[in-house]
Amino acid sequence: MIRTANRSYKVIVNPHSGRGSGARAEPILRGVLDGAGAHYDLVETSARGDAMRLACQARLDGWDTVVSVGGDGTAHEVLQGLAQAACTSGEWQSEHPAGTLAIIPLGTGDDYAARLGLPLNDPEAACHMVLQEHRRAVDLGQVTDETGRTELFLNHLGAGFEAAALTESLRIEWLRGFTLYLAAALRVMPRYKQGWEMTVRFNGSDISRPLNLVSVANGGRTAAGFKIAPGAELDDGQLDLIVGHAPNVGIMAWLLFHAMSGNHISYTQYVTAARTPNLVIEAPDGVPVHLDGELFRSDARRLEINVLPRRLTVLGAPTG
Repeated sequence: MIRTANRSYKVIVNPHSGRGSGARAEPILRGVLDGAGAHYDLVETSARGDAMRLACQARLDGWDTVVSVGGDGTAHEVLQGLAQAACTSGEWQSEHPAGTLAIIPLGTGDDYAARLGLPLNDPEAACHMVLQEHRRAVDLGQVTDETGRTELFLNHLGAGFEAAALTESLRIEWLRGFTLYLAAALRVMPRYKQGWEMTVRFNGSDISRPLNLVSVANGGRTAAGFKIAPGAELDDGQLDLIVGHAPNVGIMAWLLFHAMSGNHISYTQYVTAARTPNLVIEAPDGVPVHLDGELFRSDARRLEINVLPRRLTVLGAPTG
C-alpha cells in the first residue's frame, strides 16, 4: 500500500553510482513516483559535495524526506547536509533528529541500505518500499579527529586494514560489490601484516599494541557483505567495537574468511568485541580511517567517537 499523502520527497541522484546505475534508474524512479501521485523533485549531482549541499537546502526548504539514490557514500553526504541544515535551524542543538533519509541503493557496497532491509540493485522495488513510509528513529556515529574536524557516519567507521583495503579497491576497475572488496583485502594483507601501533580506550579499558583493524559499527555490515559486527543494532544507543590483531598473513586471511559469516568474533585470542557509547583511538604514527566507505583520513592520530542516539529518521523495511 502506497502512502504519500502530505509527504514530499527531494530525490538526489548520483548518476555515476554503481558505474552508471544511478543515471539508468531515473526514468524508473519517475515512473514509480508519478504513478503514486507523489510530490517530488528529482535532481542530479555532478561533483563531490553536491549531495551534501542539495540535502541541506532541501531540508531548509521544507522537504519532508531526502531520498539518496546511489551508494553508501552518497547517503553519507546526504547525512552531512541534513545535519548542517539542522544546525542552521537550531534543531540539532535541541537534540532533535537531523531529518528524514530514504535510500534507493545503487552503489558498490550498499551496506547500510541492506541493514535497513531495502532491496538492492532494484530501484523500482526500493522506491515502492520507500513510499510505504515505514519510519524509524536510528542512532548516528560521530567522530572528531585531532585537528577538530567532526563528521557523522551512518553505518561504520574503520581504522587500519579496512581503510587500506578501501583505498586499494579504488584501483580495481573490473570488479564490483563483495568480490571487489575481497580482492582488495587480499591484495593489501601482505603490505599491512604488521598492523598499526594503536591504543583504544573504551568502557574504562585500554588496548595498546600493534592492531590490524579497529572497527566501530552502527549497522554491523561492511564492504558489501562482511558481517563485521553481527550483533549491532541501529537504535540501541551503543556502538559495536571490533578490535583485531593477527600474528601473520595466514591468520589474517583466516579471520577474513570467518568475517563473511560474523564468526570471527568467537576467536577471542585475535578479536576483541565490545559495546560502548564512546571510545578514543590513538595512533602516534597515523592510521587510515574510512566512514561509510569514504576515506576520512589517511593519517589520523587521534579519534574521539561517540554514539548519538536516535538522531535520524530513516525509511526502510517494516520492523517487527
